[in-house]
Amino acid sequence: MKTCDVFIIGGGPAGSIAAAKLVQAGYSVKLVERQTFPRFVIGESLLPRCNQLLNEANMLESIENANFQFKGGVAFQDQSKFEIFHFDDNLGEPFNSSFQVKRETFDHELLKDAERKGADVEFESEVTAYDPEQNIVTVKTKQGDIETYQARKVIDASGYGRVLPRLLDLDAKPKQALRRATFCRVKGDIRPEDGTDGYIYVDVHGDNDAWIWNIPFNDGITSVGIVCTEAFFQSFNLSEAEFWDHIIETTPGSKHRYQNAVKINEVNSLSGYSAAVKKLYGDNFVLVGNASEFLDPVFSSGVTLALESGSVAADLTIKELQGEQVDWQAEYEDYMMLGIDVFREFVNAWYDGRLQTIFFAADKEPKIKQSITSVLSGYVWNKNNFFVKNSGVAVDTLVAMIESN
Repeated sequence: MKTCDVFIIGGGPAGSIAAAKLVQAGYSVKLVERQTFPRFVIGESLLPRCNQLLNEANMLESIENANFQFKGGVAFQDQSKFEIFHFDDNLGEPFNSSFQVKRETFDHELLKDAERKGADVEFESEVTAYDPEQNIVTVKTKQGDIETYQARKVIDASGYGRVLPRLLDLDAKPKQALRRATFCRVKGDIRPEDGTDGYIYVDVHGDNDAWIWNIPFNDGITSVGIVCTEAFFQSFNLSEAEFWDHIIETTPGSKHRYQNAVKINEVNSLSGYSAAVKKLYGDNFVLVGNASEFLDPVFSSGVTLALESGSVAADLTIKELQGEQVDWQAEYEDYMMLGIDVFREFVNAWYDGRLQTIFFAADKEPKIKQSITSVLSGYVWNKNNFFVKNSGVAVDTLVAMIESN
């Protein structure tokens, strides 16, 4: 049996940042990844909070050196209204820009950085069993050998693989409605010429029936995805490619942007991606990233929550390994759920239309717009923010004020 201080399942952003922080603190880390890198995954638009977390983990330089597309904000539009949020118009947050990234490159750069810092990374190996009491992980290697690891802590960053939720029966029914994303990459789109060409644009289709993400990369390629309910997709009786074409053609902003664009890969889809668990930790393990909870892609929260959870879990694991007492409920689960619930309120309000009432309202108070921008920047733990301080009622309160005027 092999030993390590911390065993990490999965090499995505959550696993990489946790590994990097742990090895820099002097602990031995074994990280096992089921796939080979680079590998394609959606979730290509980062938030300023990501930059801060990467900076704190001494990983930002490696991402800056990768020359990703600068992202300075987000724009929302429907058939008649338009609103833009510049990340530098926030509540004084530490970082006010981020990047648009091809995740196959971004994730690989992060994992290589963690490996350079000292993490022992192994690809094409799969965790097949876990004993939570003895903290023993069983791994099937690429060669088909069975190996066991005795760890002091196990961090599950397995993403959609959801290894420990599956092995320990931790999956719970998601609170979010299940939706599908239909997406591809194109080249030759018409980008804005007002300095927002690197921003993510979110187009509302029809009567809030679907929305389209428009994520530009700096090589002239753009990621374009359509998010809607499964029922809305099925109502057209079209193939995924035909559906993508139809929604783009019947959404004014997207129709203009992609009139000369050419698809560079097949249209793909991901269905029922929302996920939740019964608990985020046990005595010897902790769940991070998409292995714990995934909401929805609309506000690009996925990588932010992955990096936040991986970073916090690493910090708390370091404290624990140093012999300090850690309250995992208060310091990890309650903390993470505060930010998740702020994002969740925005997600739910987006789909029922309340958030558009706020976003597209004329003459918003500067402090309110700055508060929105801070949430859209990933700063969902800032208790000076109206939407964080009043989480659960903030959106309804603001909508009522707008509609009464």
